[in-house]
Amino acid sequence: MLGLEEVIGLEVVSSDARVVGTVEGVGIDTKGWRIVALRVGLRRGLEEPLGMRRHMFSVEKVLMATEAIVSVSDTVILHSPVSAVGQTLREEDGSLIPAGGLMGMRVICRNARSLGTVDNLFFQPEGEWPIPYLQVKLDREAAASLDMQQGFMSAPLAPVRTADIRAMGDMIMLDITIEELRQQVASAVTRPMK
Repeated sequence: MLGLEEVIGLEVVSSDARVVGTVEGVGIDTKGWRIVALRVGLRRGLEEPLGMRRHMFSVEKVLMATEAIVSVSDTVILHSPVSAVGQTLREEDGSLIPAGGLMGMRVICRNARSLGTVDNLFFQPEGEWPIPYLQVKLDREAAASLDMQQGFMSAPLAPVRTADIRAMGDMIMLDITIEELRQQVASAVTRPMK
């Protein structure tokens, strides 16, 4: 399982060992809670072979389908050689939510109790790239309700299952109460996230 911050900044490398670019974000399908594309800042010089216009002062950013990825570790490795990278690109159609759009979003429980804000997301970088958990930075009252200690410089963090999300709009509304979340957090302490 990886957190978002572990993939941002990784180089994307083609199957013929050419650097394609750098991961700058992800595109999320919130209906299925999975990552379907990586936002990649292309390396200079690759714009023309991919049929794109070169910009003088900015890097071209593209969405690369996660199906095109073999593995993720210290780098992101693609199935394709650099000459076929254009076939891995996904059109920007507005259906995907950028991860940055989730960060800082308020999270409330079913009983209208405020929980905190989204701080990170965790995903499995294989298969359909599911996102089983969001990490929520708890506000003071929620931390007290969950019996979590606030650190000197940082707020406590709690994993929230995406399966428990009822709706998402201006905020994320969970389908569980803070008491049910307390039970989940307690059981997560006894068995680590997978």
